[in-house]
Amino acid sequence: MILDVSRSIVWCLGVVMASTACGENKRDVFQRGLEIESAAEQGPCKLHYAQNAQAASLSGDNVANCLQQTELALVEYERAAKLGLAKDPEFVEVLERAKLRRGRLESMLKHVRAMETDQLVEAR
Repeated sequence: MILDVSRSIVWCLGVVMASTACGENKRDVFQRGLEIESAAEQGPCKLHYAQNAQAASLSGDNVANCLQQTELALVEYERAAKLGLAKDPEFVEVLERAKLRRGRLESMLKHVRAMETDQLVEAR
């Protein structure tokens, strides 16, 4: 799983770096952000359910990887805004949704890491 996430991050960074080499279109930059979010939903942000389990298994590493992908998408959205897309209603909605997701993931990461720490202390 970590290898898949690493490949995803490398791919996303490659796309970002390639785009800076030539002229950028605000819609293309926006689209890249959407693609990063979509890939994250299929990868690190996807919850995995264990067979016969009542809830999904969640780890701090999963949340951190999801947060990292969300941050990569936000970088693209901020670039699209600077290129002139900041007044487009669809773009504004997507940007705000991604910012809210980042806030929820940051909070979730803090809580999950605290629970993981508590479990480690109790196991000793």
